[in-house]
Amino acid sequence: MLKFSIFVEHVKKLNFKFLLGLGAFCILAAIVNNIRAPEEKSVEWIGGQEILKGPE
Repeated sequence: MLKFSIFVEHVKKLNFKFLLGLGAFCILAAIVNNIRAPEEKSVEWIGGQEILKGPE
């Protein structure tokens, strides 16, 4: 029970605005990186992965 209370106190000290801002920055950086990448190295954001035919 002591470890849980230490964890709760640690979580209370976190700056959630900073963590949300950092997450938004990471998402924005991933989008910009994908836009700047050459077409053959760019990933498709909408849709699923192409399913390859297996051996018959």
